[in-house]
Amino acid sequence: MRNKLTIFLLFTLLLAGCSQKSQSPKWKTGMQTYTFHQFTLTESLEKSEELGLRYAEAFFFQSLGAGFPDSAYLNFDLPDEYRELLKQKFNDHGITLYAFGVAFYDSQEDWQRFFRFASEMGVKLVTAEPAVDDLDLVEKLAGQYQIEVAIHNHPDPSVYANPEVLADALKGRSDLIGVCADIGHWKRVGVDPLETLKKFEGRLKVIHLKDLNEKMEDTAWGTGILPVEEVIRELKRQKFNGLISVEYENFSGNQMDDIRHSIEFLNSIQ
Repeated sequence: MRNKLTIFLLFTLLLAGCSQKSQSPKWKTGMQTYTFHQFTLTESLEKSEELGLRYAEAFFFQSLGAGFPDSAYLNFDLPDEYRELLKQKFNDHGITLYAFGVAFYDSQEDWQRFFRFASEMGVKLVTAEPAVDDLDLVEKLAGQYQIEVAIHNHPDPSVYANPEVLADALKGRSDLIGVCADIGHWKRVGVDPLETLKKFEGRLKVIHLKDLNEKMEDTAWGTGILPVEEVIRELKRQKFNGLISVEYENFSGNQMDDIRHSIEFLNSIQ
């Protein structure tokens, strides 16, 4: 009888462990390379690898760095040999080029070239702030190339600073179109980040996770005024499976230590 009870208890613990494992977040944690825009993209990859990150949201117009001409920067007109070398650099650092962004274009031709380049580079998602009049075109290109679009919310004068405008932009749109939620920018324009995340449940594709100090400057996650722990728990409740991008825009302190603390904080929330 005692042996049967022992086996039963062990089996129960095993099931509980499997259940807990199955509830682990499915999101990807990566680097928005604007964080290191004062460095080259090659250096950004080195720093991201050092931090243990395996995904990147690459910032356009960043200098490419070692192995490229000094004048070379990330853009949709890169020659084929630069594209292949760039892909190899991502592979060498064990980092997946997951997204480009944040994209802003004024002409249909530029949007078309941007999506074509993203497709050729193997990117499956772009973060962007298209003009409201360009949303139909962007949705069409998303379908043509099967690339997801996450609409980002910069503060004013961006129209998407207002969550209601963003919500209207999503109405009737393809599931390929969703939200890149920058919770720091929401706080800066007086919007409640936690409640706004709830409003966009099912449409969240990328999170620019932030914490801010009293001066509204970026600070390490869990040390500022934003409800970062509650935000993380809300993402878990929603079973968010997109990208959490580290976009740390405070360049005055020790970025690497602050980012390392932030990643540890993210991973500590059960």
